[in-house]
Amino acid sequence: MSISPAQIKKCTLTWEAPDYTSSYPAGFVDQGVAVVAIMMETVQSKSMCYTGLSSMIFISRENGDREVIETEPITDSVAHSLLDPCDEVHVDMLGRAILRAWEVIPEEYKQNLITVAADRHYLKLLFRQFGSLKEIMEYRSIDKVLNPYESHSLGEQHVKLVGTPAGEILPHYMEEASRLAYAEQERDQAQQPVEKLVDYNVFTDCSFRSTNNKKFARGGRMGIGGVAEDGFYFHSHYDATNIMTGELSAMLAAFTLFYHGGRRLVIHTDSLGALTFVLRLAHNRWSFEHWANEGVQDPRVLAEMTSLTEAIRERRVIVKHVPGHTGHGLQEASDSVSKMHRHFPGQIVEKCNLLEFNRRCDSIITALSGCEKTFRLDCPEWMQIRPSAIHARNRLWK
Repeated sequence: MSISPAQIKKCTLTWEAPDYTSSYPAGFVDQGVAVVAIMMETVQSKSMCYTGLSSMIFISRENGDREVIETEPITDSVAHSLLDPCDEVHVDMLGRAILRAWEVIPEEYKQNLITVAADRHYLKLLFRQFGSLKEIMEYRSIDKVLNPYESHSLGEQHVKLVGTPAGEILPHYMEEASRLAYAEQERDQAQQPVEKLVDYNVFTDCSFRSTNNKKFARGGRMGIGGVAEDGFYFHSHYDATNIMTGELSAMLAAFTLFYHGGRRLVIHTDSLGALTFVLRLAHNRWSFEHWANEGVQDPRVLAEMTSLTEAIRERRVIVKHVPGHTGHGLQEASDSVSKMHRHFPGQIVEKCNLLEFNRRCDSIITALSGCEKTFRLDCPEWMQIRPSAIHARNRLWK
């Protein structure tokens, strides 16, 4: 049966407002809603991740009042290797923080949805892992708590703290999370006596190929790489004039990425020239000053090399020679990664497909070294030792 326009005019449209008193958005219930704001600070350094967490619990009411329940933050801190996914470790931290906050929230506020505001990515993972949380909680991004502007939707207005009296103590919670993260880093990387240091082995290598292509202004393309005993690795590439600069850059990159006061770093290289040059800089004051005063090195490179030579003299860093292509798994892995990066981009995979390139590096390292997991650390772009007159004029080190 068809409906005519006359029949449509006779219809009465009715709409009843939904009942918000027992569910979302709970921020506009007369008694108020409990909000758990979780601040998280993360510091990644030396293949480790240091995280500090600080939770603030307050009651949000429709009239704009924000009543803080606990003046002292609920805190937690964790230090973990980057081989352990942050998505798992940080989600576990959020779960523990929510459970501790649940014990503090008064019973009358547990009748409605409790709002949790934290890093949105980790909250999504947590709620996907525990679907039952959706029955008692809703989540918001921590940015909505810190946003001072009136750009909140109806369901987000109740989490806003900036601009309210309770927001004046919010920086204290944020500083506490940052303090905990850096305290974990300082405690883990604190300088230990030499006799208590644990050896940590890193194998470095460089691959160089000269070319007449005008695209490479310095005369050739070079790839450097390094693989640690537990699966961490790095790689980089740049234009250079000889292989010596690449071998030195790989050793210095290993020192920058892996060394701290709690371990003795053992750097293995198959270049006798680079090893001899580093030892000469460490034990010959004139050679180091002459190399530093040439004025061709980046100031950050000079600062790192100063720290490296000092650590060598104190026996906190040991440089060793390992023959190349003798079947050592870690050395072969670093050699393969450096060769791949010498040809990257374009010859191994497309330039834009960096994920595929890293996936191939992962498969090579796990196959050659026997490591179960791998993780790539970013090598700083400035970590490139430039050719020096000290080694360029000596055939042994060319």
